[in-house]
Amino acid sequence: MGAQPPARAPVRRPRNRKEQIVTAATDLFCERGFHNVSMADVAAAVGITAGSLYRHFRNKHDLLRNVVDTSLAAVDARIAAAEDIDELLRESANGTTARRTAATVWQREARHLPEEERRAFRDELLRAGRGASALVRAERPELDADDTELLAWAVLGVFGSVATHRVSLPKRRFARLLVDLGRAVVDCGLGSSDESNEESETTNAAESALLSSRENLLNEAVRLFDQRGFQSVSTDEIGEAAGTSGPNIYKYYPSKTDLLVAAVMRAGERRRAVTVAALKEPGDAPTHLDLLLRSYIGFAVENRHLLGVLVSELDQLPDRERRLARQTQREYLGLWVNLLREVRPDLDVPATRIVVHAVLTVIDNLVRTGHVGARHDLAERLQEICTAVLFAGGAKDQ
Repeated sequence: MGAQPPARAPVRRPRNRKEQIVTAATDLFCERGFHNVSMADVAAAVGITAGSLYRHFRNKHDLLRNVVDTSLAAVDARIAAAEDIDELLRESANGTTARRTAATVWQREARHLPEEERRAFRDELLRAGRGASALVRAERPELDADDTELLAWAVLGVFGSVATHRVSLPKRRFARLLVDLGRAVVDCGLGSSDESNEESETTNAAESALLSSRENLLNEAVRLFDQRGFQSVSTDEIGEAAGTSGPNIYKYYPSKTDLLVAAVMRAGERRRAVTVAALKEPGDAPTHLDLLLRSYIGFAVENRHLLGVLVSELDQLPDRERRLARQTQREYLGLWVNLLREVRPDLDVPATRIVVHAVLTVIDNLVRTGHVGARHDLAERLQEICTAVLFAGGAKDQ
């Protein structure tokens, strides 16, 4: 009788398997977008079978729910545990450099959840914002609640900006720079404004009523793409929002994708126009940097939904248009980096890129954040906050 083969030891699943899955899904959703990632992709990234993955999560939406919840819980925990704003800045810097993609999940991918769940996560994010506002208020008691809230969201934007790029520095230096940028926001001097935007809102409403059918369809598509994501919006929903039917879209646009291409082109054209106008003005490098900042803030404030599409939906474009849009984005960022380097030779290129991304992310986030984005003086306050960020950090971080 032959020798029996040795019994194979049972394979034990690691106790942190669920955490591994959530981490892998977070990275994939941020890199490719929720709709471009399958459960099989996530399973392969973890090194397990799809069947094993379904033992932990019922479906992809269940997985996304856990990903968003984990991301927001980490932010909320840092805020709740911080005794003062300095501790929050330090812990946020260390946490975001360790898990850079997390912020993208609740900024972009949470839109693909059902409305009830989106509402719950928005409430959770607002609670985190209120917690951060309380820490800013303790540091800046002379400011009113609206201004401390504005600064708190700008601080969160600084740390969320690391999810928008892959630029890196040595860990301690990276964290130190982020702390300095966050501190610049907290210490920023804010002016005041008594202007009202009622007239402009009335004018915009009147102009909207006179839009052509083609323009109306594009505007409603842009709004829905920004709020819910391209893949989550149907042509019937776009048609209904524009006061017509879904099939009527095809009189003006061959497909839903053509609406997205038109939106991205529109956003690029408007940004390019204000940039060219700003840099045509006479002046030295600091003057041009100030004008470039003003031009982008103006573009962002006046084109919130177009900006949302430009920030979040490029991955949904056809290959050719996506490459062109990405190249345009790189050139625009390069313009910022070159100009800031001319003004701030104390910053090397990686640090300059990190500062630029922080500035643009603060603007992108605040113009699209609830009633903060509805402030009639938002453009002026963003100019002050982002100027402070542009000139934060420096030689000590080299």
